[in-house]
Amino acid sequence: MLAFALFFLLIFLFCGIYFFVIVSYSGLGTAFLWFWPALGGFCLLLSFCFLFLHLQHIPVPKLIRYGFLLIFIAVAGSFTFVEGSILIEGKKEASTGADYVIVLGAQVKGSTVSRALKNRLDTALVYLNDNPESCVIAAGGQGKGEDITEALAMKEYLVAAGADSSKIILEDTSVNTYENLRNSKGIIMTRETGQSIESTKKIVIVTNQFHVYRAVRLAKQQGFEQVSGFGAPNDDMLTIHYYVREFFGVVKDTFFGNMRLN
Repeated sequence: MLAFALFFLLIFLFCGIYFFVIVSYSGLGTAFLWFWPALGGFCLLLSFCFLFLHLQHIPVPKLIRYGFLLIFIAVAGSFTFVEGSILIEGKKEASTGADYVIVLGAQVKGSTVSRALKNRLDTALVYLNDNPESCVIAAGGQGKGEDITEALAMKEYLVAAGADSSKIILEDTSVNTYENLRNSKGIIMTRETGQSIESTKKIVIVTNQFHVYRAVRLAKQQGFEQVSGFGAPNDDMLTIHYYVREFFGVVKDTFFGNMRLN
């Protein structure tokens, strides 16, 4: 019991420290920020419970002990499997010669791209330099605190960096990754009338490394066969935050049937 109490106390301390790091670095408006105080509070409660049982020498029935241990192992195993898959997919090389490069949107502050989105766009530029014939779909609508759509901000950034504006297509109505890809598929189908785009068109999805696994599987679930991801660097300070958040994104999209883990 004491070991469990100390374990959950350490998690509580980490959550508290990391919460203040995130707030100091990117502000209280950071998406999914609530998770860290929520997890910290839950772990502190568990720590107190285990410590109380230990100090009071209260025996815990084997069924409860083994049940708790089984749940803990199942959650830890699932988390490890998903995170391992995310890490591996994010490091893979993208296919060359893509017909379409879909750059997934991220936060825009006013009309300025965020660090995460800048990393995605810089990575897209690297790909376009090597594959100049590829068309780009800048995918992202307008969210809270954004003066223009993410798609327009992305196009402006790419053009300013030397990209051919005639090869950049705006998908500016989506609000999440699933819609990014669904709407991008609609754009491609409109442009490629009469062709089976799922099997004949090569697609590369550019997003941050932590996001590649889910994005590629969402695209495959929508019928794309020749699809791969090109992972942009993560924001180092928020890497843990992003990977933990992405775990829940994978669970959510799997539960709702938007993607499969394999």
